[in-house]
Amino acid sequence: MADGSSTAREFCGGDDAEDLLDSLARALNAAGIPCVLWGKFLWQTHGVPTLWNALDLVVPDAKLAAASEVISKSKDLGFTLLACPDTTTCFHSEPNQTWEIPSFHLHIEGTEGRKDLEPRHRIPAAVTLFPQSETLWFLPQLDASLANPRANPLPRYLALASDTTALPTFVLDEIDMGRGVFKSDKTAVLVPRAHILTEALMRIMARDHGKDVGLFAGSAVGYMSFYVEKRGKLNIDLLPEPFGKLFRAYTSNDEKERMHMKEVLFRLMRAVGVPVEPEEYL
Repeated sequence: MADGSSTAREFCGGDDAEDLLDSLARALNAAGIPCVLWGKFLWQTHGVPTLWNALDLVVPDAKLAAASEVISKSKDLGFTLLACPDTTTCFHSEPNQTWEIPSFHLHIEGTEGRKDLEPRHRIPAAVTLFPQSETLWFLPQLDASLANPRANPLPRYLALASDTTALPTFVLDEIDMGRGVFKSDKTAVLVPRAHILTEALMRIMARDHGKDVGLFAGSAVGYMSFYVEKRGKLNIDLLPEPFGKLFRAYTSNDEKERMHMKEVLFRLMRAVGVPVEPEEYL
């Protein structure tokens, strides 16, 4: 269990989520472990209005065990994290859900939900860890230089969560917008840039075709077009081919250009080396 010592606060989501993520990133970085934001809170940061119930971080595969130990033992995160009481019934370990199952998770105290409900109906917020090989496997290996993100130059595919050139600025009257850029300009949290997130979603769409995860990733690609590209924060020209062409075909409003999702999916599968049935070759 990780706790925030005597200064632990009650977790209320929103700004507290940003604070907790920053504390987690700094704790991992202090141990020489780089990390990158992932999941639905990342989508929110890019401007997609979606509900989230986990703060997901990607770490190098070789550092997964060490990262789990760091966040389990950290005493100065500002909030209390609890070990999962039963991974067999916990929502975050449930295989039949629309997003990936993390390799490790801790619950955030105070978010456990109603005690009168069955465990499977309680969805506490969690801190989760994912290995790079299951999420951003197509990027270069996250290396030690990224464990000091405010001091070292960042690769072009990553940005700090406070970077207003990469992320939208939150405007209160834009009710159809996600959170946008982190409020603190000193955050240590790293995010994949919008075109990298889009490519990742398209790759997951192909890798997990026929599964809920793949279908959900396909929907998220549409969100990236509607909420991020239209606000000028997603440059499709930065997507490698055939991802750029297939993204345009999938999201175009022009019936002549638009391609059916099934056709996009099979072209994606072929592009990333996922086997396709002979009759599906176009």
